[in-house]
Amino acid sequence: MIKVLTIEDSEETRDILKIILSEEKSIKFLEAASIKEGMEILKKETPEIILLDLSLPDGNGSYICEQIKSNSKYFGSPFILALTAETSQETVNTTLEMGCDDYIKKPFDSKELLIRLKKFIVRVPQNKDILTYENMKLFSSDKTMLYENEPIELSKNEFELLSYFIVNRGLLLTRESILNHVWKENFDISDKAVDQCLKRLRKKLPILNEVLISKRGFGYILK
Repeated sequence: MIKVLTIEDSEETRDILKIILSEEKSIKFLEAASIKEGMEILKKETPEIILLDLSLPDGNGSYICEQIKSNSKYFGSPFILALTAETSQETVNTTLEMGCDDYIKKPFDSKELLIRLKKFIVRVPQNKDILTYENMKLFSSDKTMLYENEPIELSKNEFELLSYFIVNRGLLLTRESILNHVWKENFDISDKAVDQCLKRLRKKLPILNEVLISKRGFGYILK
């Protein structure tokens, strides 16, 4: 599922975009009406593509571009498509210089928008380095984690266990499947290893006490 975040103050424009993008089943539509709302969603969701209005109630869209380009650890590397009513050569150059990957003129043609979006969709990495859930971000390249943009130290098994739950969100995971995935060929490990690892994770991430449900006799499920 490709996350597309629209940061646009016009509710009518957001509704139109939502209808257009609903045609693409591979897209999850996210929306914000201001820079503040957009930054909050960016921190939580890490979208792959951003549709960005350059003129927002609480500032210029260039601020978001600057934040993303200078803080990829927090925001990933989304493609940015500017939504602009001005398409003079000077405006286009400025738009590209600030970090946007492309632009489209408002009002826009739905087919043109989808064509431009699909050019970015096919370039989204299939094996993503960043795994997100709620306010958590896990980075597979160096096995590090951020929670609400603060680093949380996890052991290798804690990292693998949390990743396994997030990847399989909504599915009931048995202790056997957890042991096979996290501890792999270490057959000397007992079920208690899962309990102890989860206990440490719940202590480091209290939110898990609300969203990670234990099904006695069966296993666990992350809501």
